[in-house]
Amino acid sequence: MSNNTASAIIFNGPKKPLTEKKISIPQKIGLYEAIVKISLTTICGSDVHTWLGHRPFPTPTILGHEIVGKIVKLGKNLQFDFNGKKLNVGDRITWSMTASCQKCFFCKKGLPQKCVNLFKYGHTKSVGNLELTGGFANFIIIRKGSFIFKIPNQISDEEAAPLMCAGATITNGLDEANFSKCNFVVVQGCGALGLYACAFSKQLGAKKIIAIDIYNDRLSLAKEFGADYVINAKQENNIMKKIEKITKGVGADYVIEVTGSPKVIDQGIKFLRIGGKYILLGAIYPGSKFVLDSSEVITKCIQIIGMHNYKPEALDLAIKLMLKTRNKYPYKKLVGIQCDLTLDGIEDALKSFQSKKTIRPSIKPNL
Repeated sequence: MSNNTASAIIFNGPKKPLTEKKISIPQKIGLYEAIVKISLTTICGSDVHTWLGHRPFPTPTILGHEIVGKIVKLGKNLQFDFNGKKLNVGDRITWSMTASCQKCFFCKKGLPQKCVNLFKYGHTKSVGNLELTGGFANFIIIRKGSFIFKIPNQISDEEAAPLMCAGATITNGLDEANFSKCNFVVVQGCGALGLYACAFSKQLGAKKIIAIDIYNDRLSLAKEFGADYVINAKQENNIMKKIEKITKGVGADYVIEVTGSPKVIDQGIKFLRIGGKYILLGAIYPGSKFVLDSSEVITKCIQIIGMHNYKPEALDLAIKLMLKTRNKYPYKKLVGIQCDLTLDGIEDALKSFQSKKTIRPSIKPNL
């Protein structure tokens, strides 16, 4: 490496100014680690929630966990990616949002994202030996226990980066629900996760997709991502009646919640047919309480699947689905404004997401 110093933007807590920091890039790394020069980071909703103080968070932190970059240094024993492809300096990669021990109870139960020794990119206090930990920087260290994926040449940085969180979260939820070919899927919320839900569930065999949101521009975009019907929740007086009409009184096979609001859950359960499945992915923050009629869940034989983050197989599937459908759906439209890796650039990107001006603002370091 010709450059021994990284630039990073540090989050110091809500209502506190972001700061810029120069960080020495270590000359020695672990046997299973890598140093990556970041080419693009996209901003996730959780980055904005953290910035606004909606949840407790360790500081100082380098936020950002939807990242694409090129390997500039490889640990001696880090030889292959998740699919057994040989890794080399210069490879363009993305990787699992979490690093896990692969030995603990949860890892062995197929939940490495809940590892007792979990490391999570963009969510870890950036101090001491753990400084280059997030995407709001121009370099990052890939930690032991991460699952690395070489990005196919056909997929651009803009298409790949959001898969590291939003795309893989959807495929993991679908996998946990044993998603199979079906007649109707309802998607509650048409942000990045909702748009991936439309495209991926359609590709995996859903005949008809019904997308619900409160913004018409997002509903229009949902049509481009495979939605057959769109419903504006603010303008439609009786959404339940509309769903019944579309499904001819049967109900949906699957409902996917990605609004982040617990207020939609009770209604979403009602959209399901007997034996339907509710995939709960969005309302993850503390205090997201909701009330259900247990009789309705029991008598309709409803299954509720909650899933947070993802296992590496989900990111693998997201990349493969992207590769198959990138000419069918406009994935690049998810990524809006592109900002520099500066204090003003990061703040502009965060505000752009907060104001709904763009679905996925991006940060591009000056390489």
